[in-house]
Amino acid sequence: MVNGKLSAMPTVKQDAVQEIKDRLDLVDLISEHLRLQKAGRDLKGLCPFHQEKTPSLYVSPEKQLWHCYGCQKGGDHFTFIQDIEHVDFRGALRMLAEKTGVVLEESPGAGRQRELKRTIQRLNLLAAQYFHHILLENPAGQRALVQLESRGVTRASMTEFQLGFAPAGHRKDNLVRFLRKHGATDGEMVDAGLAIRPEGGGELWDRFRQRIIIPIHDERGELIAFGGRVIDDSNQPKYLNTSQTALYDKGRTLFNLHRARKSIHELKHAVLMEGYFDAITASQANVTNIVTTSGTALTEHQVRLLKRETQELLLAFDRDDAGVNATQRAIELASKSGIHMKVVRVPQGKDPDDYLRAHPDGWANLREHALPEWEYLLRQVLVSLDMTEAEDRRRGAELVIPVLAKIPEASVLEIYAQQAAGWLRIEPAALVRDVQGLKSGIPILSQPGARRFGREGVFASYHPSRSAPARVETDYSAAKGAGNPRKDEGYLLGLLIGRPDLVLDVAAQLRAVAFSAPAYERVFARLQRMVEEDAT
Repeated sequence: MVNGKLSAMPTVKQDAVQEIKDRLDLVDLISEHLRLQKAGRDLKGLCPFHQEKTPSLYVSPEKQLWHCYGCQKGGDHFTFIQDIEHVDFRGALRMLAEKTGVVLEESPGAGRQRELKRTIQRLNLLAAQYFHHILLENPAGQRALVQLESRGVTRASMTEFQLGFAPAGHRKDNLVRFLRKHGATDGEMVDAGLAIRPEGGGELWDRFRQRIIIPIHDERGELIAFGGRVIDDSNQPKYLNTSQTALYDKGRTLFNLHRARKSIHELKHAVLMEGYFDAITASQANVTNIVTTSGTALTEHQVRLLKRETQELLLAFDRDDAGVNATQRAIELASKSGIHMKVVRVPQGKDPDDYLRAHPDGWANLREHALPEWEYLLRQVLVSLDMTEAEDRRRGAELVIPVLAKIPEASVLEIYAQQAAGWLRIEPAALVRDVQGLKSGIPILSQPGARRFGREGVFASYHPSRSAPARVETDYSAAKGAGNPRKDEGYLLGLLIGRPDLVLDVAAQLRAVAFSAPAYERVFARLQRMVEEDAT
């Protein structure tokens, strides 16, 4: 399959090469051997295969390919390992299989498994045609059709997403009978997740009954499963997915990725939402770079899928408690992979689907007011506190320190420590010291110079500020209003902390221009004093 050599290894699984690539991002693999830096949509580094001073080896996260413009070497995961480790394809295959945990040898039942996957694909295609026909052309689908139209779903979207309806009526086996007419066996329908065996035996039932049907595809566009939404207020779960099959694993699938891919590459970021109808409504509002988790928590595999497409992610989950928790988990998980995130905050009481239906042209406004991931987390832990109360500020410091400790980059930590310190009305350096203590495993009370938290901890250098807000807002309109330090000022201070030699030049340029946040004013004044004292 690769370099024409897979045929020389007849015992190797036919899909082993692709499985290895699915599990291992090429950027991560090459980064183990050389330092990569951003170069537009790609990354570049010094080629290890010839002498050079200017990087000429480029890696494409999107295509999962690499190429050196100096020595003309290039290829995929396997060619890189062949060249860097001086092994043949067989050796590279075994090394990468061991690294990723992929079993290479063909099992006796592998042929049957491939045939099962082909059968499931065939049944899924038949089922999708059946559901779609019922929705648009059969009286049994009229109620579902009316409900979709009342939600603002257009006929064009119903066709594009191939939406359907699974009827119930007095029978529980409508789809089962349809598939039997096309040669499906009971076992195949159960294996495909389209039918269930009732407890105690008897005839098969349709898994989906009285539900609007949403087809689910993998990243390559193969139809692998279905999601079903109830159309009444029954006691059934609101959403029901195909059970796990040989084709479908909910935690390894991102809904709409195959459609959104092109837009993600063009716009250089993806938008992650929760539900199927978020993506459908967004597409009608011309937001085409949407993928969703299908109502589940973001998984490591889904993060890997996203990282292959982009390094920038907008999170737009619901505003309920579950959505807030999902946002926090997503930030902690995705930040470990190096993905940069912002959080879109729809107005209170709305979810993205509701908002975009009411405001089809409102996405640009939401995107403009999105909060960087760490600012969002800081605001979230402080939102219920009153910053005019000393006890609330003490509690606030306890809450922000663990958040700040999760920031891996020192310069970014400095910026957000300054922002949090402005809200808490304390010195940023005190926060940074306590964060560093937490990272090193030293309790705050045991740090040098610290007596009791609230006296010599983060409040040792407390300075009241009348202009600091009493409440830290999380709604986008308030969060971006008065009292919120401008991002460029934060970035400037972060730069100056690392380059104190620039402080006096910047001071001369600023002259009487004031920072927008008192905390930033204090940080800059302290930097200026330190540099001036060192110069004397």
